Amino acid sequence: MFNLDQAIAGWRRQMAADGLKASAALDELESHLQDDVERQVQSGIGAEQAFHAAVSRLGKSNALTHEFAKIGETSETLARIKYFLLTLAGIQNPILAINMNTSSPNRNLEPAWATYVKSITFALPAALLWLFVAVFVFPKFVEVLSGSRDWMPGVLRLGWDLALLMTHYLFPICVACAVAIGLLEWRSANWKRYRKVALASGIFLFNSAVLIAITAMVVLSLVVASDLARHAVK
Repeated sequence: MFNLDQAIAGWRRQMAADGLKASAALDELESHLQDDVERQVQSGIGAEQAFHAAVSRLGKSNALTHEFAKIGETSETLARIKYFLLTLAGIQNPILAINMNTSSPNRNLEPAWATYVKSITFALPAALLWLFVAVFVFPKFVEVLSGSRDWMPGVLRLGWDLALLMTHYLFPICVACAVAIGLLEWRSANWKRYRKVALASGIFLFNSAVLIAITAMVVLSLVVASDLARHAVK
């Protein structure tokens, strides 16, 4: 009996054996192949016939290898750099946009618990850092910068306001987000298709907010310290 998943895996192995080894290129081609097969199956064509037709339309391995040879190692290197940078930003899978097809809700879906564990792992360092800042450092910053908001440059003022917002309202915001996610898991059938990208985007925003807030606090404290030093000299 024809097994579509095994056929696609075999096609991918054959492509790699023929010289097309760039994982990003293979992921993109596999995504197109699966899209084509699904469209044909939905129109009433058998899975095996749809697969062979899709492979034929996609092209033979040697032709594809020649086309992607222009990208080659440069593309792979750029993909690795992109993966590294997005991982630091808290995005779990930089080729998510390629692999996730909202018209195919069951493809490339990892278990919910795995997505949440990864999300917590990426968010935890920034959360612990901000907890330390909010408890032990932020009160000192408030004391030093008290009454200084009016002269702050616009960008630093936004950073300071963000720090104030996170200090006072981060916990309620996190609780509200957790409740919203719980409701989506419970009531929304479409949530699983967007779970990974939604959580990754949220973690990216959270990590960025922590970085911006701490940077603004440090820069403002240095400006104030410099101003106080000038006054002390006078």
